[in-house]
Amino acid sequence: MVLSGFTSQRVVLRTVFMLMSLLLGAPLRAQPADVAGTMPEDYLPELKQVLATALQRSPETILRAFEVELSQARLQIERSAQLPQLRGNFNYGMTETATASNTSSKTRDNGFFYNFGLSQEVFHWGALKNKSDAARLNVLIQDRSYVQAYRDLSVMLRRAYLALVVEKARLRQGREALHLLDDDVAIAKAKKASGSISAAALASEELRLRESKLELDRAETEFAANRARFARLAGLPELPEDKLPAEIPRPAYSETRTAAMGAVLLRDHAKSTLEYEIYDLRVKEAELREKVEKVRLLPKFGANIGYSLENTTNVNGNIAEQRAVARQTIGIGGAWNIFDGFATRGAKREALAARRVIEQRRAIDIEELLQRAQKLQRDLQLDATQLELGDIHAGMAAEARRRAGEEAGFGLIPKGEIKRAEIGILQAQARNFEMRAAYLGHWAEFVAVAADDPVLNNIPARYAREKK
Repeated sequence: MVLSGFTSQRVVLRTVFMLMSLLLGAPLRAQPADVAGTMPEDYLPELKQVLATALQRSPETILRAFEVELSQARLQIERSAQLPQLRGNFNYGMTETATASNTSSKTRDNGFFYNFGLSQEVFHWGALKNKSDAARLNVLIQDRSYVQAYRDLSVMLRRAYLALVVEKARLRQGREALHLLDDDVAIAKAKKASGSISAAALASEELRLRESKLELDRAETEFAANRARFARLAGLPELPEDKLPAEIPRPAYSETRTAAMGAVLLRDHAKSTLEYEIYDLRVKEAELREKVEKVRLLPKFGANIGYSLENTTNVNGNIAEQRAVARQTIGIGGAWNIFDGFATRGAKREALAARRVIEQRRAIDIEELLQRAQKLQRDLQLDATQLELGDIHAGMAAEARRRAGEEAGFGLIPKGEIKRAEIGILQAQARNFEMRAAYLGHWAEFVAVAADDPVLNNIPARYAREKK
């Protein structure tokens, strides 16, 4: 009993130590941040469907999908070198043979002849396996690049969609301002008819109306062009103005969440990002290419099996005889490229330099990524302050409208001033939407860099990354 108790304790302690060693030995990876409900598509539900459609129909994602398929085809080609190769040839014909000294004595033979061979590469110092593994890594790289392309496309589409909503708000304010100018010109014409103002004053008002109309027409044309560009990029047939939301809800900023995400990204030096993962795979692929080049001058061995039915000719004196001969062969052979003019030396240097280029590029790009994340974190803090200022300006515009209504009710100002105050509200709203769009655009980009973007849930399971 006592012995069994000690044995149980030892098993428990051993299990605890094993778990602790696994936990302590495991590398620290960034944990996914809780960003649900904070993305632009959470505030603008129409955008969520646009992002889902872009995965299937965007020209960019379609191009990346073809690149993935191309890498899979190359993997199949590389793997084929490790499999048996079956070759054959055959013919049916007639052969007539005679010696040069006795052309009158001829032999003729006809029939079906063939030759089939089965070969298998046996030992290439690991080169065939390394080539296959490098091709497999390239498939993983293309898979991750597909995910990265869709993530970056989603960030771009979010920014563009928010900009279109802001543009729509500005156009709404511009259209109302043009209506007000129409009213001003009508009033000026009435005053000119009564002799209250001069013809020059009326001409000035009409000129201001024409200039404003021209400016609005330019804005309308640009808005239509931007919607067409957005539709093409997202893979949509079109994007009518009425499909765009009229406003951008005020987003909520959490300094604690943002700081925590930035801290995790800096602590693991961006090793949890897609960018680092892709570079890591490229370095491993380059290392395999180095191993392949190192064995170029070593002998390679293979096995082969053959079976053939051939037409052979034997000469006995002045008489040539033909007969069909069946032949079977089994063998192991080798090939040795002993000297290739220092081509192997150059190939090894090239492979080493290629790996060093990738490693250096990884260091540069990851450092730039960390700097960009830090800048985005600071931009978000400034955007949060700007959101508060925008709310203040919107409140001031609403107060101006209220006071204009009261003063117009007492007859202190013309009722047209109420319209001007309402246009001021539209102007403040457009400016407020612009600030909200800036914050949400920076936030979407920051999440794409520092965490797992929720839009990646649209990606098919075969492209899914390991959760960090």
